[in-house]
Parts: sequence; structure tokens; C-alpha cells
Amino acid sequence: MSLKIRFINKTDYEPGLARGEITLHEFVEEFESSLALWNAERYERQWQEGIERLRHGAASSCLITSVWASPRDSDCDVFGVWWKLYRVGERVVVQNQLLLSSVFGREFDPDDPYRSIPERRSVNAEGVQVSEWTVEFDSIGCD
Repeated sequence: MSLKIRFINKTDYEPGLARGEITLHEFVEEFESSLALWNAERYERQWQEGIERLRHGAASSCLITSVWASPRDSDCDVFGVWWKLYRVGERVVVQNQLLLSSVFGREFDPDDPYRSIPERRSVNAEGVQVSEWTVEFDSIGCD
């Protein structure tokens, strides 16, 4: 099983947005990345950095697919979207999550998101199973 992330349209899509996709084996999800705080190249750098962290031995990492506000400067509860990555042996467990001020408070730093990655939980506070995908470590990358 593989994980790939890429932009499929960085320009001429809609002002202020880029369209991308994340592929987890046969599951493909398109996403829109706000270009309000980061440009497309900044997202791509973060994706590469997030993957390289795992390759260099980190137990967890993330891929941010959209950040439209800084939690420090915004009154809105939702300020972005990320995919959390957890290294488990030769596999990577992937979870998708909204970035919420009510969860992260004003402490979340989009330029250093790794210190905000929580411990992996497969069940949420209400006891509901969290959606997870498992991919082979050697098959993760950016296009």
C-alpha cells in the first residue's frame, strides 16, 4: 500500500486555492489548499519535510493540506487540515483531522506543526473508531 500527495492544479483553478490529492493505496481524496497563508510551494516543502522526518527516524509526522488562518490571529475554530503520520515498524498509520482551535488552542504553530502531533489514538473520546489507513513505509512520497 502506498501514500502519495501532490497538487493536481496549482494555478488557473480558483483564486486563492490550489487543488491536490492524497492517495492511500486505492483510496484517493482530493483536497483544496488555501493559499491565504502559504503558497503551493510552501505546502510542497512541508510535505517533503514531513516525509523526511519519518525517514530520519521520527515516530510521528504530518502533512498539512490546508491552513487558512493562524490560530493566534483567528477567531474561527477551524484553521486548517492535516494528515497525521505514525511510524509503526515498517508501516505508517495515517489519520486525517481538522486543525481546531478548541483542540490545539493558540499553541499550534503552522511553521512547526510536529510538536503538536498528539499520541496516536485509534478510538476517539466518544469511543468511536478513528478512520486510519496503513501504508508501507518505503512507499510514501510526494509527486
